[in-house]
Amino acid sequence: MAFPADYAQVLAVTIANYIPKLEDNIFTSKPLLYILKPRIESFHGTKIVQPLLYAAAPNVGAYVETDTFATAANTGISAAEFDWRQYYGLTHFTGLELAKNTGKQAILSLVSARMKQLEMTISENLNTMLFNGTGTSPQWSGLDQIVGTIDNTVGNIDSTTYTWWESYVYATATTLTLAIARRLYNTPSDGNEHPTHIISDLHEFEAYENLIDDNARFLDPKMADAGFQSLMFKGAPWVYDVSATAAHLYMINTKYLTLAKLNDVWFKASDWLYPTNADIMYKHIRLYGNLICSNRKKHSCATALTDA
Repeated sequence: MAFPADYAQVLAVTIANYIPKLEDNIFTSKPLLYILKPRIESFHGTKIVQPLLYAAAPNVGAYVETDTFATAANTGISAAEFDWRQYYGLTHFTGLELAKNTGKQAILSLVSARMKQLEMTISENLNTMLFNGTGTSPQWSGLDQIVGTIDNTVGNIDSTTYTWWESYVYATATTLTLAIARRLYNTPSDGNEHPTHIISDLHEFEAYENLIDDNARFLDPKMADAGFQSLMFKGAPWVYDVSATAAHLYMINTKYLTLAKLNDVWFKASDWLYPTNADIMYKHIRLYGNLICSNRKKHSCATALTDA
């Protein structure tokens, strides 16, 4: 069916106006997405090249008067390389729907309902993948890969060879204790740098809640303002996310995590697509990006915590 041009135009403008709200709603709907929102950065190129942030500059040292400075070229690994990954959301309208929803207000209501459904679905699906994504096409990288142990090679660097590119992982099957939480927090800490956020599933959040005295329960005001329950541990907000991998506890430093986006394709709507054999019109909303890391050693996780 050839849809009337005025329908297509009104729908396209309405969706275009809704997309900024769609992105904002998605990245304020789940704890992990909310935490990563300030870390969205634009990249370009055939690969996502992330310069590494770790102490490995070769030309430093003490010297006496006229000593010659070291000038050796830095032959070590200076950047991690991540592949671009793709993600889409699809919305559609049938000829019958448009015929039944005549008038601007009816169309606005129809688009709003359809986009809200898309928003909820993307929030759930993308958030889950940013936890358990393996980085293997078509999946994006997730915390289970970057911070966990599902793959030794992250960003084209093998941590079995380069041990400085390895997160601290507590893999013993046991119930959560404050001693375990302290080890997970202290191990990636260095000087004035510490994990900025702690994320777990509900069981581990409740286990921590049971370990602390009622009088010691502090909330993070920023997370509370966003509508998320939180507790504090050593200055870092601890939240639970329903998409977190079961039995996992993540302590991350967001300074060393980035949600990369390809400049022009981030919540980008396609033109209308009209199948020749169906009374329907489609529009894709696409994201090209990936979750990347500049220093895996700044994060830690527990992978086998059991319920108390």
